[in-house]
Amino acid sequence: MNPSISVVIPVFNSEKTLKVLHDQIVYVLSKLTNQYEIIFVNDGSIDGSWKEIKKISENNILVVGINLMKNYGQHNALLCGIRAAKNEVIVTMDDDLQHPPEEISKMVDKLNDGFDVIYGNPKTEQHGPFRYVASLITKIALKTTMGVK
Repeated sequence: MNPSISVVIPVFNSEKTLKVLHDQIVYVLSKLTNQYEIIFVNDGSIDGSWKEIKKISENNILVVGINLMKNYGQHNALLCGIRAAKNEVIVTMDDDLQHPPEEISKMVDKLNDGFDVIYGNPKTEQHGPFRYVASLITKIALKTTMGVK
């Protein structure tokens, strides 16, 4: 099965990584499916992220850019992108290249094996203490509510 895929990426001050991230995602998705979209949600960036998103979307009709008027936070930006997604499978990724796009195919394989939700967990995380605590709370919530190991 080749599902349609929406990749949702909340963006905050990441103008320098967006083109590389876009190119990597397109490379992976073009091998998986012929129906996909990439949704960049600019979460009030103060650098040139929105300008870069517009440039990328002008060159690729499969890219959707959403520009939030201020910084609402990663989770709200993610939810905004998920609500805009049009395809049957939604993949969420960070904008800092710490989530390798190559892992998308492994996750789709698991969906094809009959799983409903796939959650990727990095072997090592490269975030500060605040983000670590927020991530830990999210993992505990997933484990408690969904039985995720």
